[in-house]
Amino acid sequence: MVRDMADLPIGKTQKLACVLADDHDQLLAATESLLLDEGIQVLGTARTGLGALRLLEEQPTTVVVLDLRLPDLDGLEVARRVAEIARKKTAVVIYASDADERVVAEALDAGVRAVVLKDGAPDNLLTALSSVAADEIYVDPQLRHSGSEESS
Repeated sequence: MVRDMADLPIGKTQKLACVLADDHDQLLAATESLLLDEGIQVLGTARTGLGALRLLEEQPTTVVVLDLRLPDLDGLEVARRVAEIARKKTAVVIYASDADERVVAEALDAGVRAVVLKDGAPDNLLTALSSVAADEIYVDPQLRHSGSEESS
């Protein structure tokens, strides 16, 4: 059930609506549940990059949370296409099983606003969403410790 997001402490009480894309059903369901529990509206889920793009064409959204490795288009290619289509109206968050400095740099170049590791605390994803809602960049703490730069 989607709660009223007016009291959501994300950004400047900005309402968030998102699309999720991950090819692992259990992780997709768990992520959706986490976001719904926090009052974040999930407009749809996809298991492929093309599926995510189709959802974004059907319904404009504030944020898209993408797995880095999707079966057809990887998360970075989807991010590049979102940047072309949405012109910064949709923030992209990469939710990755693994990433390194190179991935973070490529993601930021592709217009991604946050990179979060799946094996980190669930709060890291929520913090990333709060950051992108406030028009900030977020890099997972584990990636920052590996020497990558972070703007916020």
